[in-house]
Amino acid sequence: MSLTNPFERRSAMAMVGNTAPFIMSGGTFIPNELVSAEEALKNSDLYSVASLISSDIAGAKFIGDNSFTEMLNKPSDRVNRVTFWQTAVLSLLFNGNVFLIIDRVNQRLRFVPAASVAMELNGDELTYIVNQFGEFAGGEFSPNDIIHARIMAYGADELRSLIGHSPLESLANELAQQKQANRLTVSTLKGAINPTSKITIPQGTLTEEAKEAVRREFERANTGDNAGRVMVLDQSADFTTISINADIAKYLTSMDWGREQIAKAFGVPDSYLNGTGDQQSSLDQISALYVGGLNRYIEPLLSELNFKLGSGIKLDMSQIIDYSNSTLKADVLNWVDRNMMSAQEAMVLLQRKGVI
Repeated sequence: MSLTNPFERRSAMAMVGNTAPFIMSGGTFIPNELVSAEEALKNSDLYSVASLISSDIAGAKFIGDNSFTEMLNKPSDRVNRVTFWQTAVLSLLFNGNVFLIIDRVNQRLRFVPAASVAMELNGDELTYIVNQFGEFAGGEFSPNDIIHARIMAYGADELRSLIGHSPLESLANELAQQKQANRLTVSTLKGAINPTSKITIPQGTLTEEAKEAVRREFERANTGDNAGRVMVLDQSADFTTISINADIAKYLTSMDWGREQIAKAFGVPDSYLNGTGDQQSSLDQISALYVGGLNRYIEPLLSELNFKLGSGIKLDMSQIIDYSNSTLKADVLNWVDRNMMSAQEAMVLLQRKGVI
């Protein structure tokens, strides 16, 4: 059983209603990736969510008693730690999978674009086939030499159950609707006079050329630098606005609903993205919910790393939970006041954490 190019991107979104995770192509099952990463990053709400999650996780350092911890904190000679892991987490978010080749000799990792990977399962033997990309020649790799972290892995058979699924798969309809709403908004705003208008000439029948001349002169006089100025019309013309259809008005406001759906799919509280609390929750409570939601991406990655590289690997979440170290400093002061820690021990701890 094989899966050829299982993560090949397809930009076509014609079958928006088809939200099945897989489609049949050439006799093989391939994920029905409804939105490419490139297309996703053009959506401001998706960009905001993906940037937030990937930056926070990439900013955390690996800790633990494991010989590969140093490699994880310096996985590449070409890019820094944050850039490398942000790319990896973005692949996890947009593809549901991330592939990293393990170079045990040089203690380095190589990120592999999901579109360059095929998987083949013969009996109990799984093989990763990496096609050439960039300067890398590709090759065949055993599971022990590939970090393959995935989220929401499920399927009707053993091979398909090895493939992760992106939250984007659940957003196909929402993204398509939001895209149409954006187009409609732009089209409406381009009307210059909110939302559309008409000029009636009481007497006479105008030719198409005459109508165009009236329209052109009116737009010249009332748009651009002249927008917002008082209109002056003679008695030969009557200006009225055409009210927007109520259904279209509702559609234009659907962008807020789309943002909420995107935030929900990725496990990020919508109010956290806005930087405000709501009537039921404070900002601290929402922040705690956000950090808890990050575990849906952190745990699959840590589980795979410990499975392939040995146990003991952890991710220091303190910079995510307490970026300004305000909670740590308050806790240390409390411990010193209650004689649970000496002043010297507190100094050492704060120095180790980079607070002082």
